[in-house]
Amino acid sequence: MKFPRTKKLVFVNNKGGVGKTTLAFNSAVALAKLGYKIVLVDLDPQCNLSRLALGEDYYTKNLFSETEKTIYNVLRGVIEGGSDIDLSVKFLPVKADTNLSLLKGDINLSMYEGLLSTAYGQAAAGQPIGYFQTSAIDRFLRERGLSDQVDIFIIDTSPSLGILNQTILLGADYFVVPMMPDAFSVQGIENLGIIFERWKIQWKNTAKALAGNTETKLVLGGDPLFIGYIINSYNVYGKQPIADHRAWMERIPERVKKYLSEKHCRNGLVEASWKDPLQIIQDYGRIPAKCQELGVAIFELDPALVADNQQGTKENIEKSKEEFTGLTNSLLKVLEAY
Repeated sequence: MKFPRTKKLVFVNNKGGVGKTTLAFNSAVALAKLGYKIVLVDLDPQCNLSRLALGEDYYTKNLFSETEKTIYNVLRGVIEGGSDIDLSVKFLPVKADTNLSLLKGDINLSMYEGLLSTAYGQAAAGQPIGYFQTSAIDRFLRERGLSDQVDIFIIDTSPSLGILNQTILLGADYFVVPMMPDAFSVQGIENLGIIFERWKIQWKNTAKALAGNTETKLVLGGDPLFIGYIINSYNVYGKQPIADHRAWMERIPERVKKYLSEKHCRNGLVEASWKDPLQIIQDYGRIPAKCQELGVAIFELDPALVADNQQGTKENIEKSKEEFTGLTNSLLKVLEAY
């Protein structure tokens, strides 16, 4: 373990298709290869991160495995009542690196989301059962982070602003927002920032204010730090972003500053988090789909495995090494300082 304490980093955006899961996985692989102990946490009921980390064939063959436990097994006692989180659930090894493992996702996580609809209101009213149920995932990650000496939990979420993601964010240490260089992303920054702020204020003024003598571990921290944004899937022409994408990319920083950095950062990170993205990642075409099939990072894919070995594939894979090295360095710079 390289960090003095385990860190929980969430990749979040309420818009689907921004490459959130791909970025989370590739970042995790890159960090693991630097010697950090990383655990991927799939908190999207669609389980896309699990499919990517394990490879499509393996995931499908073991979909109904009784030996491989999932996030649902962790939470089952809380969901059904009469018990607590199962701390014995093992993380699954990910072949990409020995320092990387996975807490597998489960479609039944939606059952926990249903429970949270009531539990959140109970916590906001200062009721013990509400604190117990809303803190379940956070308590599991905290305790296993300590016992397993995990450096970073990299958490993938569904593209929504529902109660499950609200609870995940309130328990996180940090969050990153992947986005596309398009109109929806620029418009969506305001929505994300305002809603996240509302969640934090409501939690602070209700559940935290009424916590009293409730054990600290049962009360979500409620103040995740925004550490930056990633611009993903820009198209290139002549090794530069095309004009349309470049125009939207130029409009992103001021929106990030106003709605994310100034609301969800502190100290010197406020300016650093909006002036430049953590990284700009280009569109790699069909390469990510092949990577999901095989369970490998973009920068580790053998070009010969891409159908027809399309022109530029090798160059794109080499470019991805450069870009994900840049992203990893940017993440570590912030995580080490904050």
